Amino acid sequence: MFKNYTLNRLLVLAATCGFGFLLADTIIEHINIFKQEILAYIPVLFSVIGLIIGLVTVYKWEPQLIKLMNYLFLISFLVAAAGFYLHVEEESAEELQTVEERLHEANEKEKPLLAPLSFGGIAVVGLLGTARKWKAEVQ
Repeated sequence: MFKNYTLNRLLVLAATCGFGFLLADTIIEHINIFKQEILAYIPVLFSVIGLIIGLVTVYKWEPQLIKLMNYLFLISFLVAAAGFYLHVEEESAEELQTVEERLHEANEKEKPLLAPLSFGGIAVVGLLGTARKWKAEVQ
């Protein structure tokens, strides 16, 4: 099935699968936060958009879709940076919390600081896939 796919197309497929895995993981990790913070929906919505556009791009593999996917991967760096900032920001805000708030948060899971950066990893793989094709050496 995949033997006719170029390396570029396979890399975009791998990045698209990454969006699918991030979608599932983010829903599981943010399920309790959705009611409290609207910003928790950003990685879910971005993963859905990345998954849909990625599947269409891998299936059709047209220049306009590849360019759109390239922009999506660049925006993925911004999502990673924003998520990292939001995870770190609340960690530094803990100094101003009351004792009751600290006890309540002690029962909750801690936020993984590096989890949002997975969007950056997907972006790197995807940008390699949407780059111009490299000429192979001819022997």
